[in-house]
Amino acid sequence: MEMQDVSLRGVKVDPLAHELATSEGMQPYLDCLIQAYRNDGAGLDAALRVIRDLPLEKRYMWRVFSALKWAFADFEDGYVALDLPHIPESTRLEMTKELERRLLQLRMLLETFHTE
Repeated sequence: MEMQDVSLRGVKVDPLAHELATSEGMQPYLDCLIQAYRNDGAGLDAALRVIRDLPLEKRYMWRVFSALKWAFADFEDGYVALDLPHIPESTRLEMTKELERRLLQLRMLLETFHTE
């Protein structure tokens, strides 16, 4: 997938992604990014302490891993093969694009784990 410059006006935001990104659970992470952007060392330290003290179930990572668990707990490629002939080509193309985006995100997640 090739990188491109895109105007912010050209960015389409999935409604569910927007809802999750603006949820209460994301506030500690947004606060951390804001403090870092403002170059506010004391504010950043405080924001990092909040994240450090979050219980596992309230962490961003928990949400990601829970979604992956639910998505793949009973994954069976044979069932996918049974479905594919009955899905319109245009829908399959959209599904393929979505899978490619998710694969890119999964690669980013793995790279983050390998660098920490």
